[in-house]
Amino acid sequence: MDFDLRATEIYNDFQHFPSNNSIVRSNHRNDAYTILAFEILFNNYHQVKKFRREEIGNLEILIKSLVAPPDDSIDIFYEEIDVDEQHYHIVQVKNQNLMPSEIEAAFLLMENTISTYLKRPSDVRKNLREVIAKTDFSKQYKAFCTYYVIHAGSNNFIRRQKSNQRIVTFEELTILEKGSRQMSVPKYSFRIDNANNFIVNNFIKDDYQHANNDLPQSLLCNFNGYDLAVLNNKYSNTLLGRNILYGLNLRESLNKASKTFEKMFETIDNEPELFLFYNNGITIISSHFNTEKGDNTENIMIENFSIINGAQTTSTLGEYLRNAEINQDTEKIEKLKKVFVLTKVYEINSKLKNHEKISDRIKIFNNTQTPLSTRDLVSIRKEQIQLQERLLNVGGYPNVFVYIKKGESSPSFPKLYPHQKITNEVLAQLALCGFYSEPFNAKDKKLAIFENENKEEYVLNPTYDKIFSIERGILYKKSPDQINELLFIYKLHNDTKNFLKTFYKDFVNRISQTPSKNEFDRNKTIQVDKLKRDLEIANACLFYNVTCYFEIRDMFDSYAQDVNNLSFDTNAYYDNKNNYRENLKAAFRDLCYNVTIEIIRVCSQGDNVVNWLRLERNQIIFIEALRTHLTSNAMTLVERYNSFVVHFKTVEIV
Repeated sequence: MDFDLRATEIYNDFQHFPSNNSIVRSNHRNDAYTILAFEILFNNYHQVKKFRREEIGNLEILIKSLVAPPDDSIDIFYEEIDVDEQHYHIVQVKNQNLMPSEIEAAFLLMENTISTYLKRPSDVRKNLREVIAKTDFSKQYKAFCTYYVIHAGSNNFIRRQKSNQRIVTFEELTILEKGSRQMSVPKYSFRIDNANNFIVNNFIKDDYQHANNDLPQSLLCNFNGYDLAVLNNKYSNTLLGRNILYGLNLRESLNKASKTFEKMFETIDNEPELFLFYNNGITIISSHFNTEKGDNTENIMIENFSIINGAQTTSTLGEYLRNAEINQDTEKIEKLKKVFVLTKVYEINSKLKNHEKISDRIKIFNNTQTPLSTRDLVSIRKEQIQLQERLLNVGGYPNVFVYIKKGESSPSFPKLYPHQKITNEVLAQLALCGFYSEPFNAKDKKLAIFENENKEEYVLNPTYDKIFSIERGILYKKSPDQINELLFIYKLHNDTKNFLKTFYKDFVNRISQTPSKNEFDRNKTIQVDKLKRDLEIANACLFYNVTCYFEIRDMFDSYAQDVNNLSFDTNAYYDNKNNYRENLKAAFRDLCYNVTIEIIRVCSQGDNVVNWLRLERNQIIFIEALRTHLTSNAMTLVERYNSFVVHFKTVEIV
């Protein structure tokens, strides 16, 4: 893609869009770069390859997140929703070559604007205020903001750069766009230590031999550390870039305080030539590799590749180079050029029989020496495959499709409702809060669910074991109907949350704008603060609310006749037949959601809601308060729960 040509296309297509408060103003071609940056950098989220004005859905996405000038130095305000958490991406785009001091000033301006908004929204410009108001952003999410400066220059780091600051150049955006087409690095050349110092296994002479071969061609050699560092720094500034470069090698880069990180730095400083012997090396999967002769050197050219083992090594080399460049330390850069890293490269492409299966297994088996940190690496385990098959009950009902690895597509048959398509990661979180009444663990242990702790008594680890073990796991003990209800409650929570958010925001506006009737009514701050507090809780309490529903079931099911043989009317819900959906949301709010909000409001005592929910001790406090509430209000709740079942669990389970 020609970056500037694409900007011109966007400018010609989006001039005067929208008609009032245009994001792309007439005679302001630079405005188009904001859409272009959003198109590439956030493609993982919006999934639009090229924005087009003729597509109504495209326009809705742009209006939701892009700020029309004047914009208070923020061009993009994007809300990322991850199950029960929100993260905010705040971006300034400049078609200029920014110097480090200008980049630092841009970050400061954005941070100051956000601080101003949180203190007094009316003090920021209307265009930005309206975009932020459409999201759930509030004080509790200030620590969940990432700031980006995107510019036309070459500087992609500054001194004292904060961990939540990203600098992305137009050149890097171009690289990301190319890499995102196949989620791999298109092409790169690496210097090796000595000419002819490499081994090619299963050498394939021609296409005919390749077509009759069941084994991948592989290369063993030593790549230059400086080349790897430069490569890392081209891709590591963004999540999209890291996904392209590191594919399924999903362990994050080493913490700078870790001993391994320090030891790598010490080795480069003191014994760069010995780095090769101290480090385990890296593994790469590519579609093709070849040698390139140079002056007294030999390079290896790799195409369409990802580093599937060695992200920590490569990112540490990148960090070393970045520090050296910031400090203009040419001596350290020269030392890095003396570093070589043992590298295995596998050539896997469509010419190879069973290439997808072989690729998956190489990725998994190359990561079994270290803790697993992603669900993709367990996707070939029998308990995952069997669970997927068990819940996709072709010919029966209900049907649930569990995504056990990235890139899977749900089947076209049998028919699946929206709530019946779920990742195994989210399913595990819901099982923890719904079936085990562990809302904190559901929230906190997301990243640890699939880690391999190498304990003989467990499948991977205790949490994974009690969820996925074929012999002991709760997902094998519960029936498909029970799992379907769990997923439906997840859907019902989210739909009810949207209903509550609309109500709370409208109610706050009405209270604020209604004239005071008497002296007791003049100070409305307390009322407004309570409503805002309840809105914050409603946004963050997913796992606690699911726990609340199943605690109510456990306590009062014996009072509801034949409840275990009844299910919700899914057809009526999605069709909203006889206002079924709206009535169910209102009943769920009264039975469950309001209870969850009230208990968290009382127990948290004004603490930051997100922080309060992240403390393990508060799980016990919540459960005890919930059970006390249920027993204290048992008579009322029995009647309410019975009415809930009678009106909404109307379909008999066959």
